[in-house]
Amino acid sequence: MNETATPPPPAAVPYNRLGLDYHNIPPRKIAGLIIDAHTHAHNVDLTRAFLQIADDYSIGRIWTMAPLEDVDAMQAAFPGRFEFIAIPKWQELSSQESFIDDWLRRLDGFRAKGSRLMKFHAAPGTQKRMGMDLDHPQLQRVMKHAWNLGFHFMTHVGDPQDWFGPEKKYKPSDGHKSFAEQFGMLDRMLEQYPGRTHLGAHMGGSVEALDALQQRLDRFPHYRVDSSATKWIVRGIAQQPVSRVRAFFIRYQQRILFGSDLVIGDKYNYDHYASRYWVHRQLWETNYDGQSPIEDPDAPGGIGRLKGLDLPPLVLERIYRTNAEEFFKL
Repeated sequence: MNETATPPPPAAVPYNRLGLDYHNIPPRKIAGLIIDAHTHAHNVDLTRAFLQIADDYSIGRIWTMAPLEDVDAMQAAFPGRFEFIAIPKWQELSSQESFIDDWLRRLDGFRAKGSRLMKFHAAPGTQKRMGMDLDHPQLQRVMKHAWNLGFHFMTHVGDPQDWFGPEKKYKPSDGHKSFAEQFGMLDRMLEQYPGRTHLGAHMGGSVEALDALQQRLDRFPHYRVDSSATKWIVRGIAQQPVSRVRAFFIRYQQRILFGSDLVIGDKYNYDHYASRYWVHRQLWETNYDGQSPIEDPDAPGGIGRLKGLDLPPLVLERIYRTNAEEFFKL
């Protein structure tokens, strides 16, 4: 597919630089509903509006990170539509001890409501704010409690590789680990808890480092990754030879889950939500090679490149549905 539209200035419409009609849904390569394994939906009214777009783009069941207080209302409004990923109450981070004690209680509450997956957010900025990484004794308490309750694990460990370095967001002088060092704690966690499925958000934080991700997947058969963080994934794939990335997805087709990372909020409209699903459609199902319609501040000039992988139908079937359906069976 070739780009034909002349885009407006990037700042004009950040979710639709190319002037696309997102109501004109691109054709599907395979039929059936898609499971979105990474979203942030919790408000019933706002989620109802979002689901109109999800329905248009063939999104069926959705995994979401919602506060415990919102789970009952979401379940009542949308029975069977959502899988709830257990998260802490980040606003309670006044002291480590009270935060952890509250998190343990919340895990009990999420499990009682049917949750089967819990998330650790251990990106560099979060580690600094909490004063804890995955090796910290307080987070080890959470892991052990989650294990005893029967949870599977999800982690956000890495951030874009371009954010690490002396003049970057994560400076060593500010106490941050290097990009490579960031993953040591993840490997130790994977070693410690082999009997549960473990989901690495945002391609395990390693979309720009597929060799390292390949080694991790080969070493830990219980490790999976999701395709979420649309701008980051699009940018990371475009920086590499398409043939290399396509071969990776085909080789690890049973280890990758579809995810969008959409945050549902009152400041977003139809085109914002649809832009993410439109881009994913082009990325996985076509050989599109052109500008992304989504403004990307981390790309040169704020303009990201979108290079489609044109994955085979059987691979799409696994990434879109089967892997999520089988996730909890380990």
